[in-house]
Amino acid sequence: MTTKLLALSPLTDANITTLEKYHVTVVTPENITPDDYSDIVISYGWRSKIINKILETPNNQLKWIQSFSAGVDFMPLDDLKKHQIILTNTSGQKAVPIAQSVMSYIFHFARGLHVYQSQNHWEPFEQQFTLQELPVVIFGTGRIGQQIAAYLHIFGSTVYGVNTTGHPVGSFENVFAIDNLQEIPKDIAIFINALPGTTDTENFFNKEHLDLFKNLFLFVNIGRGSTVNEQDLLNKLNDGSIQHAALDVTKQEPIPKDSKLWHQDNLILTQHSTWAGESESLFHVFMKNLPDFLTDKPLTYNVVDYERGY
Repeated sequence: MTTKLLALSPLTDANITTLEKYHVTVVTPENITPDDYSDIVISYGWRSKIINKILETPNNQLKWIQSFSAGVDFMPLDDLKKHQIILTNTSGQKAVPIAQSVMSYIFHFARGLHVYQSQNHWEPFEQQFTLQELPVVIFGTGRIGQQIAAYLHIFGSTVYGVNTTGHPVGSFENVFAIDNLQEIPKDIAIFINALPGTTDTENFFNKEHLDLFKNLFLFVNIGRGSTVNEQDLLNKLNDGSIQHAALDVTKQEPIPKDSKLWHQDNLILTQHSTWAGESESLFHVFMKNLPDFLTDKPLTYNVVDYERGY
């Protein structure tokens, strides 16, 4: 029996050959017809316009959507849940390049490169730190958080984690529940946000929560822009209670030309690019679930929990 897959993300010839061995037929946006809508079982990627047409087709067979991204907050999760569609994401796919970008932020500020970058006269800058001096807390202990923690341990850093329940995770000295932030050590110097964007995390990093960490050396956001109250963050960057920040994600992307973020000297904006570089391919992630799907077994890798939103 043949299973029909709609390729909304690119597939190589080698990928298609692999799928043929599993009796999966590939349809593309270029050659799909309305007659195909009711037969699509898997969507490899996401485009709202064409997915909506499929869902509006009576007796459609769409059962599984493989997202091209880790975050799925831009998708109509309630509708997908109602249609009982399995949704998988690419969580962890970009863990290595993202974690290496985070390390570059830390070294940039800890080793004084932010000073030397624009300095055009001889004046040695000695307010530099080794990573052993800068305790870290990472909000989000999934694969990206774990990869960052693994790199930090190589340099002797003390690394704490925060997740929903406070359950232990390897590579972290201790893990705290997100509703028990008062227990986090007070000497935290580096704060890394790797949380997903959900209704529970929207504007989570506001003045109230940022005030729990006194005199932060560096605030990093590689999670979702929706999780940070940007005005509260700017206020703290200006009053000195947070010395530096690095944002790869922001509430509005692209960032408006008149945004205050562009003019904050102690802030780096990398504009949603930390994912760039060699990493596990989308197809490799997809293939971890395909054999189980085709044999009616439960999918186990990167399945999105509709209640949590990730």
